[in-house]
Order: sequence, then structure tokens, then C-alpha cells
Amino acid sequence: MTKIFINNKKTFIIIAITIVLIACLIIANYLSIYLLKANGISEEVSAVETEYYMLSLSKSKVEKEAKAIAPDYQEIGAGGYIWKKGDYFHVIASAYLNKNDAELVKNSIKLNQNIDSEILTIKMPAYSIKGSFTSDEKKVVTKALTCAQTFFASLYDIAVSIDTGVLTEISAKLSVNNAINNLSTTYANFDTLYPNAITSPMKEMSAYLKKILKSTQKLASDERVSTLQTYSSHLKYRYLEVLNLYSNYISQN
Repeated sequence: MTKIFINNKKTFIIIAITIVLIACLIIANYLSIYLLKANGISEEVSAVETEYYMLSLSKSKVEKEAKAIAPDYQEIGAGGYIWKKGDYFHVIASAYLNKNDAELVKNSIKLNQNIDSEILTIKMPAYSIKGSFTSDEKKVVTKALTCAQTFFASLYDIAVSIDTGVLTEISAKLSVNNAINNLSTTYANFDTLYPNAITSPMKEMSAYLKKILKSTQKLASDERVSTLQTYSSHLKYRYLEVLNLYSNYISQN
């Protein structure tokens, strides 16, 4: 046995060193995980899967045709946002989190305005950003990641309140300004943590947030997309636009 060891001394030493290194790596890995947990650091920020039911009033394989039709619907309170799904460009009236709500509106539009519509199911998959985040950083980045859904929910409620006569346009604008201010605060908090982000994934996140802010600024200044568009239509158009920005962001990153 001693003779074998002497003849293969270098080999045994290399094996021993390799085993020690592997053991050290394993221990270091467990220690790092423990320290991350102990310091409240998360390795990712996530957004859950969401599903929307969008009411399509018309569709065309040519985008210009869909855009030409949209103002007619915006005049009667529909969003008139162009959403591409498959080979078609759809003129969307609104979006709903509950399919039953979409069905009720679909039936109402048919009964009262004799307009046939189609319900589109739009799935937005779960999405995660990898990194090491403290609990405070995770809160800020999570709010930034999910700001489109939050903004949609706020404007959806306001639009429904206008359509049902609960709010006037003037009182609705005050609520809209509050939703926009909350969104601006979300961006400001993110920008404080990651000013002038130049590396992924925060670079893409910053660009996504800026696009959303640009859309909401048009809402704040009441910059409508067609001359006869109602204010309720404008709200729907902008929250559909923000949802589309989110959909594009998670599909491209």
C-alpha cells in the first residue's frame, strides 16, 4: 500500500486537493445561501401570470384599416385601441379581469347598439428579474414591474364609474391624477435606486417605465387620440396602451 502511494504520490495529492476544493465550494455555496437569507436578500423579483378578456369590436389584417375604424367607436365611449393578436389587428373596446364582466358588456353592446363583438383571451405569463435584492429593493422593483397592472386596475374602476354616472368627468380627472402621481412615485423610487441604469435588466426596466410615463402624461394633459373621443374612451385607450407596453416588455426580455 505504501509502495502504491509512493509511486502515485502526485496523483493522490491532486485527487485530495480536488476533493478539498469541491468541499470548499459546496460549503461556500451553502454559506452564501444562508447569508442571503439572513440578510433578507432575494435572488429574484417576480410578477404572477395575468389573464385579460378584451372585447374586440372589429378586426382587420391591415392595421391602417383597423385604425381608420377606431375613431367611430371612440366617439361612443369604447377605447378603440389597436391590439394585434395572430394575423389580425383588433379594435378593442376595453379589457376585463373577469370573463363574466366581458360577457355582460358584449351582450349589452349587442342589445343596445347592435354591434357584434368578440372576446379575446390575452394571457401574460409570469415574469421574473434575476438579481440580489434587499427587502426594500424588492418592494421598489416589484412595484415597478407590476405598475401596468396596478394602473390598469385604477383606471378601469374610474372608467366604470364614469360610464355608470357615479363620477363626472371633472371628479374622474382628480382620481386619474392621483393614479398618475402614484405611478410617477413608483418610477421616482426606482430611479433613485438605479439612476441612469445602463446594464441589464435594470436598463430595460427603466426604458419600460419611461414609456408608461409618456403614455400617462398624454392622459394627464388630456391629449386624446381623436377629436370626438370621449373621456371614458381616453381612459380605456391609455390603460390598454399601458397593458400592451407591459406585454411587449416581458416578451422581449
